[in-house]
Amino acid sequence: MRAALRTTAETSRHLWVALCALAAAAFVLLAYVLWSTHQATWDQSRALVRSQAGLIESRLDATLRRIDASLGDLATSIPDAALNGEYNETDKVAIEARMARHLHSFPELSGFGVIDQSGRVRYLAGGGEHAQLDDRPYFISARDVAGDGLVFSEVVISRITGHQVLVVARAVRDAQGRFLGIVSAALELAKFEALFAEELPGKTGALAVRRSDNHALVVRYPPVPDEINRSLGPTHPLIARIAAGEREETLSFAAQADGVQRIYAFRKLEHYPFYVLAGLSEADALVVWRERAWAVGTVGGALFLCLGVVMYGLFRAQAQAHAAATALAQHRQQLREAQRLAKVGSWELDLQSNVLTWSDELFQIFELDPAVTATSYELFLSYVHPEDRALLERSHLESVANRSSYDIEHRVVMPDGRIKYLRECGETFYRDDGTPLRSIGTAQDVTSRRQMEAKMQLLGSAFQHSGEAILISDHDNNIVTVNPAFSQLTGYSAEEAIGRNPRFLSAGRTSGEEYAAMWASIHESGFWQGEIWDRRKDGGVYPKWMSVSVIRDDEGSIRYHIAHFTDVSSERAAEAKLHHMAHHDVLTGLLNRFSLKGRLDQALAAARRDGGRVAVMFIDLDRFKLINDTLGHHVGDLLLIDVANRLRDAVRDSDVVARLGGDEFVVMLTAIENSSGVALVAEKLVKAVGELYVIEGHDLYITPSIGIAIFPTDGGDGDVLMKNADAAMYHAKNAGRNNFQFFDEKMNSAALERLNTEHALRQALSREEFRLHFQPVIDVSSGRVAGVEALIRWQHPEKGLLAPGRFIGIAEETGLIQPIGEWVFWAACRQLAEFNAIGLTGICMGINISAIQMRNGNLPILARGAIEAYGLNPGQLVFAITESVAMEQPAETIRILDILHDMGIQLAIDDFGTGYSSLAYLRMFPIHHLKLDRSFVEEIGQTSDGSVISDATIGLAHNLQLKIAAEGVETAEQFDYLKAQGCDLVQGYLFSHPLPSEAVIEFICQRNG
Repeated sequence: MRAALRTTAETSRHLWVALCALAAAAFVLLAYVLWSTHQATWDQSRALVRSQAGLIESRLDATLRRIDASLGDLATSIPDAALNGEYNETDKVAIEARMARHLHSFPELSGFGVIDQSGRVRYLAGGGEHAQLDDRPYFISARDVAGDGLVFSEVVISRITGHQVLVVARAVRDAQGRFLGIVSAALELAKFEALFAEELPGKTGALAVRRSDNHALVVRYPPVPDEINRSLGPTHPLIARIAAGEREETLSFAAQADGVQRIYAFRKLEHYPFYVLAGLSEADALVVWRERAWAVGTVGGALFLCLGVVMYGLFRAQAQAHAAATALAQHRQQLREAQRLAKVGSWELDLQSNVLTWSDELFQIFELDPAVTATSYELFLSYVHPEDRALLERSHLESVANRSSYDIEHRVVMPDGRIKYLRECGETFYRDDGTPLRSIGTAQDVTSRRQMEAKMQLLGSAFQHSGEAILISDHDNNIVTVNPAFSQLTGYSAEEAIGRNPRFLSAGRTSGEEYAAMWASIHESGFWQGEIWDRRKDGGVYPKWMSVSVIRDDEGSIRYHIAHFTDVSSERAAEAKLHHMAHHDVLTGLLNRFSLKGRLDQALAAARRDGGRVAVMFIDLDRFKLINDTLGHHVGDLLLIDVANRLRDAVRDSDVVARLGGDEFVVMLTAIENSSGVALVAEKLVKAVGELYVIEGHDLYITPSIGIAIFPTDGGDGDVLMKNADAAMYHAKNAGRNNFQFFDEKMNSAALERLNTEHALRQALSREEFRLHFQPVIDVSSGRVAGVEALIRWQHPEKGLLAPGRFIGIAEETGLIQPIGEWVFWAACRQLAEFNAIGLTGICMGINISAIQMRNGNLPILARGAIEAYGLNPGQLVFAITESVAMEQPAETIRILDILHDMGIQLAIDDFGTGYSSLAYLRMFPIHHLKLDRSFVEEIGQTSDGSVISDATIGLAHNLQLKIAAEGVETAEQFDYLKAQGCDLVQGYLFSHPLPSEAVIEFICQRNG
């Protein structure tokens, strides 16, 4: 009966929980569906307006870019005289025809116009009146503001066409910067309104363009004529976003024009003062969501109504069962409390039916749920450990047969493998005729007691077998017991140690103060650990790391001291080794950079105190990398070891020799009297290091470059002395290596200048400070310009226009030559495309290729990309590589040149005759030109032999079916001689200096007619 009631109550409770959970889940699901649908709707709306804003922004930006380019072309193509009224009617027709050709590409424009400096419209494309526009703000701004950038008007009614337009204008100035007039284009805003009408997001959406400088409205759909040219209010959220530098964002606000709340996305044009807005009204965005929300709400309401009916019925049934379950629960609780207080479980076995009954506490011991577990004697035996089952059954049977009780301990195995120990007591009841009726008993979990006993045994075993020495002493600190590890470490047996004070182990190296501090810590905190020195029985002294803790009685007095310790001799040796490694170079054994700094600081402190001098010698091995690369790092390391030994042997024991890393060494001299003594030591070091080395059968020579800085004249601290010595070392390198140089302040200035140049050079690309100048190349036979050579210049913000000799060397050393070379390449190709676009066809562009560009191997890919990007004829490109670069890796050079040759690109060997060419390789190179170096051209006419090399080079080129180009032609005598010898091309100051693009275009036009 009780089991049935318990089952009914449990079933009701589970059903109630399930229904509540179902209701809660349904409510959460309904809310989530509504929320996710709402979020998805808003996300789709934001994506829509962002897409619309991006589309309008790209179209507007593309239009303005094309207008910018067209106005720039018109501004440069209209001669100055055309704005001064000196052109005839034929010229006017040509100018307006050129403007009309541009106008065909712009459906958005109503026309192009050219206005002279008085404000009068001189030329028109697109029709209209030749109006007077000198009072227009955009005309005044273009006239009064220096430069030739674009100027945008506010929205105006055009005096030329009568339409509502936005005027884009650019000033036209002569070579001296005088204002001649403007060229302008008129954007038809009605066409943008038509475009917006096709792209309008939603029924009540809006598209607009505003200026980013004053937030004035330019164009909008739906149109609001009264809002045109009106700025936003000062608190409008768009103003803060634009002012913060944001280029695109999505936000919600009510439109100033019509007050409608919309989701807006704006995108700011990067190069022009406008931003576009795309807005979707909240009403349009929420139409779909409201339809979905109504359908979901209807289904959810029906679901909740059904759940309410079911839950009401459950509540009625549960109330009826509650009264019976309450009484049952009271009896069960009383029994459970009794079992809990006694901490034992009870059982009863009916011997007639073999039915076994357990109490709740016994279920707890076996960790079973009484609601789902059917107890039986077989279930009980399945838990008993297999090794204990026979003993348990024998004890029970003997108890029944002998009418006695039993008390045993046995193990049970839990499902997860854990072992529990139970103490079980039992006895049997009989009928009057002696027939056994039932057995009853108790079971108690004694696992914790058994575990405690096992733990004590484990601790005892750990004490005996520990690898760490342990001793226990009493409150008077007399040894009570020791473990075997103690005897192994100290050499004393347990019998020799027990009863003695541990002080007999002391080696006498630990001071009394240290022992006093140890005992103070033990008495105050009950623990101490640290290092002390002990002596073994054989007299050996060793350091040990010891920990001492105490065991106190109930009154807090110390009963025992427990000390465990271990020999730390090996650890101390390892620490000493690590200390040496931290302060010395691993390869050479010299002091390292860290130790050198400490020694240098000490020496400088003493010199300041005593008025002494300290010299720092910075030593770098010349061409050490060549030995490393050819013979391997192993030989290089052995060479460094020998160099270190020679440096150490060449100075006094009081001097310091250190290795900074690689092939850099430092020698510090103290107690020096004058620089002459330092020079003698430096000479000695140069001689010692420069003598022959024999390493693994190789006869090697290495020389040092030494820089010297002396305290206090060359620096007041170690860092300055090291920096100045390093600068002096580089001066020694530049002076031919294998020597020493004292520091001079000019070296520091030169190094600082070079560092500043390198820093500015790294920023020059991003700041667009590089310029290309072009030196014309003249065809000797015709006198026409056959091509130009692209030459880089640096428009330094402080030093003005710099020639490449001022910075190319630094660019090569720092690796910046790669990006600079690529910039020159693309800029030259772009200029060649501009030549072709204005009708200067047949002009070749000479581009100098650096060694890094050749070594990287991506030159053909770069060339193919430029040819395709600008639509170039490959035959117009002339790639020039120097003779030395071509011969560095001739096989790789031939491979790359073959690829370029197959593409149709012309190839030239530059500075021919200054290197060491192999004529066999020269014949294999697929080249078209040889360029005679200017150094040979300069000798023409100076001596009788001055023209020998020029004659030979011209003859060699023609015999190889190559064209020859002479550089540096500066006199008519040189030109006449070269022409007589059959030279094909010339360039030099006799014809023209390198010119900017505008000037070289004018030169070509004049020269070629």
